[in-house]
Amino acid sequence: MFPAINHSAIAQAVTDQEVVVTGEEVPSAYGAPPGLSRSRFSNTTQAYVLPPWAFFFGEIYEGQGFRHGPPDHLFTQEIEMGLPYRFGVAAEAKFERFNGGGGPETVSVEARWALAEWNKIPLNPTLFAEYKFGVGTIRHEEGPPPPPGEEEEESGPPKVPDAYEFRLLLAQDFGERLEWAMNWFFEKENTGDRGREWGFSQSIMTPVFLPNERLKVGLEMEYKNFTVKDTRGDPMHTFVIGPTLAWKPTSQTRLDISPLLGCTDDSPVADVFAVFSWLFGGEGAAAEAPVSTRYRYYTGPVSADRYSGKETKQFVLPCPQWYGDNEWNVNLWGTYVFTNAEYSPNLDIPDLIQSTTEGATVLGSFDRYIGNDHAWGGGGDIKYFFHRYFGIGLEGFALNAHKRSFDIDLRPLDGVFIGRNIDDQRVVGAALGTFTLRYPIPCTRFAPYAWAGGGVIFGGGESDSVTTQPIPGLPNEFPTVNAQSHHFDRETKAIGHFGFGLEFRFTRNIGWTNDLSWGVIDGPKNNFTMLRSGVNFAF
Repeated sequence: MFPAINHSAIAQAVTDQEVVVTGEEVPSAYGAPPGLSRSRFSNTTQAYVLPPWAFFFGEIYEGQGFRHGPPDHLFTQEIEMGLPYRFGVAAEAKFERFNGGGGPETVSVEARWALAEWNKIPLNPTLFAEYKFGVGTIRHEEGPPPPPGEEEEESGPPKVPDAYEFRLLLAQDFGERLEWAMNWFFEKENTGDRGREWGFSQSIMTPVFLPNERLKVGLEMEYKNFTVKDTRGDPMHTFVIGPTLAWKPTSQTRLDISPLLGCTDDSPVADVFAVFSWLFGGEGAAAEAPVSTRYRYYTGPVSADRYSGKETKQFVLPCPQWYGDNEWNVNLWGTYVFTNAEYSPNLDIPDLIQSTTEGATVLGSFDRYIGNDHAWGGGGDIKYFFHRYFGIGLEGFALNAHKRSFDIDLRPLDGVFIGRNIDDQRVVGAALGTFTLRYPIPCTRFAPYAWAGGGVIFGGGESDSVTTQPIPGLPNEFPTVNAQSHHFDRETKAIGHFGFGLEFRFTRNIGWTNDLSWGVIDGPKNNFTMLRSGVNFAF
């Protein structure tokens, strides 16, 4: 006889297998708290780096109110990308509105590198470098006013100089409630008054009220020591301080507001910041975990299947491919163009005539092809990617451009004096061939790209001149000379166009593109910078 086998008893004898599952609630940059992993910690302070392949978009407003004179309004657009090995790169474009005028001020490129992963080194130092390209004119002097009679050169307001800046970024979280960041910076202008600035900014913040740290409040301050070449021993000291508030309406967006008050005679009365930012890509989460639970993990037993006896297999799903080989792209975009030449045309009719009698007509400074300091427009391109990494295409755009000119007819002996300014509105267009390099980031919807091309631009390039003829027996000066203006019609010129940008695919066939580019036109004082944003259709 064989003993009966109780399978149920054997099954019950199988002990539970304990499996430890760990997982951080909110992924971050190399172990840093999420609030210190989004590049901009507060309105005046930056901290650490972004997670690899995360992207930060920021729209920044700064308004300064002074004891005397009109306020100054600064608008900055920023995009930053996190890279592996604790690196990050960024680009910014700054625009200014002051005393009724406005336009571009600087375009800058940035890079940063964190020395180690979070909390491996006290205060988590990060090195930051930035180079600023001056693309506009100085509308509001940061330093002391120039001596009387030197406010403007004959050619118009001075150009914003190029400058470089270095920063040391420090950041730390204390206990379970406080996050702190501090920046030390040094900036030097390359030309002009060779302005030199150093100082520091710091902020401290803590979460309040709303769950998941949706709302934070804190305090921030900024000190600057500024000199120019003639005031090295007598610097300007500015110090502003005030509250700061950060609110996250969604998991990826944040609104920061900081009304700061000036504390020295050189400081603005008020320095108000408002920043709307969007962080996405890399590792995301619904919201920041509370500081008190940020580094806690779930640990507990998980029972294995007691009865199935089947082998469990793990399958890794392949990443979706958002970009393909042998792909056609049709891109439609809107654009804003600002010219790189200083815009200060001479529209004074008597001065135009008088300067001509003295040997050379003073026309002022302005772009010789587009004519104005900016233009709005739109365009499109069609590209074919033989491989997902490179392609060729055709591009075209049209700009609604204005040009200020004049009409002069002066004949004193005949009693004729016609002198008027003309605002000529016309369409400037271009057609080019392009070559594009693209790198779809693996397992993401993003693809940075760069391109270069060449072609023709048409519809602009008009010019005007003035000739004078002395009248016998009368002084050779305005208004006792014969004067006549001459208008030269539009012309077609060669153009080179190159730039870089970023595409985000909503679906396999629809994407959003944003880029920054430069146009180089044959001839002096014709170059421009172009910002584009559009929709890309891929098939």
